[in-house]
Amino acid sequence: MWDKELKIKQVDNLLDETKPQRKVKRPRKGWIQLIRTTLGMSARALGERCGLSQSRISLIEKGEADGSLTLNTLEKVAEGLDCELVYFLVPKQSQTLKAIRERQAEKKAKFLNQYTEIHMSLEQQPTSKNFQNATQDKIKSDLLEKWPRDFWDEK
Repeated sequence: MWDKELKIKQVDNLLDETKPQRKVKRPRKGWIQLIRTTLGMSARALGERCGLSQSRISLIEKGEADGSLTLNTLEKVAEGLDCELVYFLVPKQSQTLKAIRERQAEKKAKFLNQYTEIHMSLEQQPTSKNFQNATQDKIKSDLLEKWPRDFWDEK
C-alpha cells in the first residue's frame, strides 16, 4: 500500500511546476485555429494532414471554442499541426491537493460533530464550545490519518 501523504506531496510538487502555465488561457476561438492560422495553414490542408475534411476541421475548431471537443480529437488535430497536446488539472485558486483534502476533512468533521451535538442537545446533554471544537479537531485528525472509504461522500 502506498503512503497517501507522500503521494499527495509528490503530486502537489508536480502541480507546483505547472504554475507558470496556469496564467495561459485558451484563446477565444481556440488553440487549433490560432496555431493553424499563425502557421498560414488552411483548414483544407490541416484536414488532409489529419485525414479529415475541411468542413470537419471547421466543426472541430467550433467544438474547441465552445468546449465540446473530445481529447482524442484534439490530440489527432494537434498531431496534424505537428504539435503536442499538453493536458493537466490544477487545483483552483493556487491551492494544493493537501489543502483540498484538509478542507474536506474539516467539513466532514464539522458535519459529524454537529450530528452528535444535535443528539446530545435532544437528550438535554449539550457540551461546551471548547469540547465541541476539540472533538471536531480530533475527528478531523482521525479522518486525515485513516482516510476512510466515505471520506469524499457528502453525508
